[in-house]
Amino acid sequence: MSPCGRARRHTSRGAMAVLAWKFPRTRLPVGASALCVVVLCWLYIFPVYRLPNEKEIVQAVLQQGTAWKRNQTAARLFRKQMEDCCDPAHLFAMTKMNSPMGTSMWYDGEFLYSFTIDNSTYSLFPQATPFQLPLKKCAVVGNGGILKKSGCGRQIDEANFVMRCNLPPLSSEYTRDVGSKSHLVTANPSIIRQRFQNLLWSRKTFVDNMKIYNHSYIYMPAFSMKTGTEPSLRVYYTLSDVSANQTVLFANPNFLRSIGKFWKSRGIHAKRLSTGLFLVSCDRVLVTLT
Repeated sequence: MSPCGRARRHTSRGAMAVLAWKFPRTRLPVGASALCVVVLCWLYIFPVYRLPNEKEIVQAVLQQGTAWKRNQTAARLFRKQMEDCCDPAHLFAMTKMNSPMGTSMWYDGEFLYSFTIDNSTYSLFPQATPFQLPLKKCAVVGNGGILKKSGCGRQIDEANFVMRCNLPPLSSEYTRDVGSKSHLVTANPSIIRQRFQNLLWSRKTFVDNMKIYNHSYIYMPAFSMKTGTEPSLRVYYTLSDVSANQTVLFANPNFLRSIGKFWKSRGIHAKRLSTGLFLVSCDRVLVTLT
């Protein structure tokens, strides 16, 4: 080693010795170390805060539900705010009245694409929203497993209008928990792609699956994303070609955009609203207050 290298080495050792003298190394007692380990393990297994699971949420709602009373004033205020913002009674679905031929509209889920309502598209719309408004009693039913073993089927079927999310199964094994009535069923284009291969190969499986929904409206966001337009139109033509009992309605992108802004102004900043929150929002306005 060169003289310069040896000098640097001695200097660094001397500096470390000075630091060690000024800041002597300390060790925790064995008992304190063991206590720290126990505390860390306890916090890992039983954290100070954790999100409740579904069963705990349901149990808490059932326990507190008997003490809740409907706030009619707040319900009317919410309805007024929603009507002023979004006008669900007229804009819930695309109709000949709210979407005239030649109108240029933007997809609500994309910022770069728009479409013009031509004659072939215009012919697919009903004249006006086909519901007898206001609805007397409505039920919004999700397609998750939270209703399993709930026994809520009879209560759901007591509603005058039942809305279901994303083509849920309604076979006899689920009837006791989710009911059997349906008046409107949502269908995301992604379901058509994944479960029915975009209706490119065989349409029979899809048509057979739809029979369980009887005379329901099939509600699709055909003009929310550009990639969803084609499969949504295939659903319309497939059911029309076989004279199925179901009728396809297309969500109005202007309405979807307005609903999203409404909830963002109230702290919901999700990129896309869940189907359940969207339907519940409409339900509060389309159903009469009693």
